[in-house]
Amino acid sequence: MTYAIAEPKKSGSSWRVLRLQKRNKRKKVGKARATREDSSLFLTVSAIAKTALEWFTKLLLASAVLYAGYQGYQFVTTSPQFDVSQVTLTGNQTLPEKELHGWLGSVTGENIFLLNLGGLSTRLARHPWIQSVSVRKVFPRTIVVDVTERKPYARIKLDQVYVMDNFGVLLSLETPDYRHLPLIIQPWSGEKTALGENAALEGVIESLQTMHYLNKMSFFADNPIKTSDIDDFSRVTFTTENDRLKIFMGLETIKQDFKDFLIVRDTLAKNKSNIEHIDLSFEDKIVVKQKALS
Repeated sequence: MTYAIAEPKKSGSSWRVLRLQKRNKRKKVGKARATREDSSLFLTVSAIAKTALEWFTKLLLASAVLYAGYQGYQFVTTSPQFDVSQVTLTGNQTLPEKELHGWLGSVTGENIFLLNLGGLSTRLARHPWIQSVSVRKVFPRTIVVDVTERKPYARIKLDQVYVMDNFGVLLSLETPDYRHLPLIIQPWSGEKTALGENAALEGVIESLQTMHYLNKMSFFADNPIKTSDIDDFSRVTFTTENDRLKIFMGLETIKQDFKDFLIVRDTLAKNKSNIEHIDLSFEDKIVVKQKALS
């Protein structure tokens, strides 16, 4: 029998083969890594380009919006289509429109968008007769002004006789139209009070309120109280229209004095034509003085 014996390979040749295999493997790994890096770089560049495009689009859109807004602003603030052509006044009963327009100032022809409503309201609110005012825009060309007037409540004697409201605010000088209102006489300091300011000293409002409630009674139906005179001794004197009857009350005790009068009014009513004055200003005492016999 014949055997074929293979000769052992040389170790040097084996090492060369092994190195060659490792080299080839490294090349494959390097190529794969390079491919992945190229792919990653491509994705990064693509993402940056996409983001840049998005920001550019947003910037372009924002610029378009700003430009359109600017053009719109220019149109509404310069176009004659939005110039005020009408001013409507409501709520005024005593004040003539011509006078209110004078206090309001020139508004016609002003751009309705640029008009300062707060300034107009403040200007009108300085008028002595105006208690409150509101101004609003009615597009495209109208301004509506709604005023609330103060109500004449009484007359007050200072350096002259003025008309005032129920808060003591001076409205105007007395005119014949308001001489039917009750008259308040208070001590005058000599300082002139401007129209639109509060001129009522201590006790004025209280005496007005008391006069109002007294005149609602049947006791004064045929001879209402027309004057309230506050003296320097903190006492108020109510005088009826025909000056035949006077009622004295203390300013500090006016509410209690009024209650005391309610207690005795029915008794006094039976003989009121003969009464000269009723003094309620004393504590725990009512003094009634009869008219002197002629």
